[in-house]
Amino acid sequence: MRKFLSMSAQSRLFIVFGLLALVAALNLVVGIINTASFQEMVTYLRISALALERSGSAQANLAREQLAVRNVLLSDSPEDWGQVYTYSGQFYDYLTSESLNSLSSEQDQALAELDVLRQQYDRDVEEIITATWEGELDPEGALLQVRASVDPLAMQLNQLLDDISARHLAEIAENTRQIEGSIWSSANTARWAILILAILLVAGMFVANQITQPLHSLTSALIAFQNNTYQRETLEPYLDSRDELGQLARAIDAMATSITESNRLKDQFLRSASRFIPTQYLEFLEKPTITDVNLGDHVAAEMAVMFSDIRGFTTASERMTPQENFDFINEYLKLVSPVIQRHEGFIVKFLGDGMMAIFPYGVDDAVRAGIEKQQKVIEFNAMLAQRGFPPVSVGIGIHTGQMMVGMIGEERRIQGDAFSDNVNLTSRVESLNKFYGTSMIVSEETLRGLQQPVSYRMRYLGKVQVKGRQAPLGLYEVYEGLSADVAARKDASKASFERGIELYTRGDFAGARQAFDAVLEIDPDDKTARYYLERCFEWADRIPPSHWDGVIVMMDK
Repeated sequence: MRKFLSMSAQSRLFIVFGLLALVAALNLVVGIINTASFQEMVTYLRISALALERSGSAQANLAREQLAVRNVLLSDSPEDWGQVYTYSGQFYDYLTSESLNSLSSEQDQALAELDVLRQQYDRDVEEIITATWEGELDPEGALLQVRASVDPLAMQLNQLLDDISARHLAEIAENTRQIEGSIWSSANTARWAILILAILLVAGMFVANQITQPLHSLTSALIAFQNNTYQRETLEPYLDSRDELGQLARAIDAMATSITESNRLKDQFLRSASRFIPTQYLEFLEKPTITDVNLGDHVAAEMAVMFSDIRGFTTASERMTPQENFDFINEYLKLVSPVIQRHEGFIVKFLGDGMMAIFPYGVDDAVRAGIEKQQKVIEFNAMLAQRGFPPVSVGIGIHTGQMMVGMIGEERRIQGDAFSDNVNLTSRVESLNKFYGTSMIVSEETLRGLQQPVSYRMRYLGKVQVKGRQAPLGLYEVYEGLSADVAARKDASKASFERGIELYTRGDFAGARQAFDAVLEIDPDDKTARYYLERCFEWADRIPPSHWDGVIVMMDK
């Protein structure tokens, strides 16, 4: 130190500047090395981003091809065929891209799996289209076949592409962190040379800032994309840049846009599929999505079943064209079907102008739905009157019992259904509305399942033995949903009606006849009372058998 201080100022300055020059030279060498390493990392980053973009485009093309295949099955137009071939070709371009091959052994293995699945996908699509051309499948059957066999393959392809994208995304994030670390290392080295390289340090910091800021934005964009909060404005200042960071920004933006569009198309497909298998049905089967439903899935429990059918539609349909008939049924079902969902039920299947519905969570749900459906029919008749058509009525039957609800069919064609003798019995209960002249009948088992039966406006109809069953079935008419005047007349005559049923059951036909006469004085349109009155006249001069219990035996279904 003393020797240094004893030197002349010129020598000391020479030594200092020499040392500073040496520091500057070392800083320059380190900067050159870091720049070369940075360039290599950015180049690999660009390759990974390009691969990420192409995997996202492949997903979007696969989703568009799925929609195009459905359009081909429905319309068979040249434009749809062109879209199928275009998107299929673009997908295969992705599989055979030289820039994607040999990136890694995992990448090659994933592409090989993609190629095998894609070939299986093409074979299944070709089989379905060929079967449609040859008339073996109608469009609806073909679409169901696509959902059963092709869509699961598409889901697997999408999953593999998601895995590939996730791998590229992880590589991009890792390389981005390495680049950022390299840049900060260069910046720290520059700070050590700040006394002799002030201008160079300022310039270096300016350049470093120009690089680190885009990298921070790119990292934020990737994190936002992972969290589904990506906004294009994050990268917009760098999208027009001509350097590698600009290319990376454009690749990430294109990837995000492509995957977002792919997710939108997938959501659109799932929404379309939910119209064939309702969400309530999936929840009942404890299946998260439609793709998790399999042949044989079922739930066995005690539930309320509703069958309903339109009465008087034949008269109206005779004045309609086939298209008007079709529109009439859809308009009616569109009005009454939401009633089922509002009361925690779901429609198992449509039966022409009728339906079969299940209410798994409570018997009261089924009865309240039936009442509201009666009220909706009154609204529907008001619309029919404005068009000059005669009114219609609805027949509703509700029964409660053990049954099994689930998916039936075969591997390529499944549908929901319910099985049990109680289901068949419910159908018989509904058909009895025509016999009794009523609108809504519930069984005695349903009555026992109600929380407060007295809160509903109903009356006892007696017992009936339907064909195929030995045990008689107690029946009740629910008339709460009928028009106010009809319901009021039934309220006024209820005591006389149920008194007549009781006397008829005991074999006192004279007393029963007086009771039903009293009912008809109040409500001349009471078809059930008129039926029992006719029965009383038939037995007036006859002695009932010793085992008489008043049960009506039905010979037909």
